[in-house]
Amino acid sequence: MSSDGARAGQRVRRQNLLMAAMVAPLVLFIVFIFLWPVARFLWLAVDNSDMTGNLSRTFAAIGEWRPADGPPPEPVLAALVEDLAEARANGRDGVLAQLVNQRLVGTRYLVIRTAKDASEGKFDMRPVSEVLLAAHPGWNDPALWSEIIRASGTVTDYYLLGSLDLQRSADGGIERVPADRAVFLDALLRTVWISIVVTVICAVLAIPLAQAIVSAPPSWSRLIFALVLFPLWTSLLVRTVIWIIVLQKNGPVNAALVFTGLVPEPLTLIYTRFSLYIAMVQVLLPLMVLSLVSVMRRVPTSYMKAALSLGAPWITAWRRVQLPLIMPGILAGAAIVFVFALGYYITPMLVGGPGDQMISSYIAFYTNTTLNWGLAAALSVQLLLILLLAALLFWTARALTRRRGALA
Repeated sequence: MSSDGARAGQRVRRQNLLMAAMVAPLVLFIVFIFLWPVARFLWLAVDNSDMTGNLSRTFAAIGEWRPADGPPPEPVLAALVEDLAEARANGRDGVLAQLVNQRLVGTRYLVIRTAKDASEGKFDMRPVSEVLLAAHPGWNDPALWSEIIRASGTVTDYYLLGSLDLQRSADGGIERVPADRAVFLDALLRTVWISIVVTVICAVLAIPLAQAIVSAPPSWSRLIFALVLFPLWTSLLVRTVIWIIVLQKNGPVNAALVFTGLVPEPLTLIYTRFSLYIAMVQVLLPLMVLSLVSVMRRVPTSYMKAALSLGAPWITAWRRVQLPLIMPGILAGAAIVFVFALGYYITPMLVGGPGDQMISSYIAFYTNTTLNWGLAAALSVQLLLILLLAALLFWTARALTRRRGALA
């Protein structure tokens, strides 16, 4: 008996080892190709190593000095010259100039020019302060030194605050940025609102469509299902461009409206929130339908027939019998659609108006155009937090649905 148990245990261990060997490539792929790059990118939202690494001597020399105490002292400016010369030698002066310019616009040229002069030995004469300030008086700006001092830590909240339209005040507190710079919080709220509206529209349209697929005869069911899946076989870019053609002022929709006399002149349908909703719903609707069909196929039709035979009105029978049973499919489809909608970039850029751009557009802009990866990472952190909150709400709703089903 003991030998049989030992052999059974060995078989189980071999099966576990085989399973681990089969899963290991997938785990390694997820960790090194997905999780590690994402975590490294998100770390840029608080990473300040480029600033502290290139101005290490300057930060050490600053000590207790503050711009309110007067002009920068000789040791601080001498350390600054050494740091800029080293940054120039290492090819890091451009990065440093960009970081300083992000905090105080208009200082990029000052940093680059000073680093070039420092590398050429133009500030070897003493005192350095007189030579440096005579050649580049911008280093006497208290606002510039205030920003440099605030960036002295190894980590920074500069980008995270900026992604919420906040900034550090002169006394170190947190305040709102000027109204002309407050764009990110509106973009975040707009992204969430558009995603919610698209999810609701997809759910409303998908429920009867999925019911038709499940209830129709096999031949019709396959045809309807193929028509639903057809958009998924077409490129997202192509589908978006088609809506531009269809909804433009001289497109077929406006032509039909004018021809039938419903409107006296073509309407502005493209580059609006309306066109954005249409394009996004058309792209994401199949995902909701697929989630619902997979659940509806497992719900016996006899349940609705029994409720109707007992005298319940159709709407009551559907609400009390059918809806609770298909709720898991609605929640799963809503989660998928909402997550996809949050990260949309191409469709809002092409068919949305200036006031319809979602947060992904700003992330792409700061990543590819201005190379402000810290702010792009901070905006990505905000988007990730929204996803985590949505996941929490999804699991809560799913648990409540299961509990109601158990009680029923």
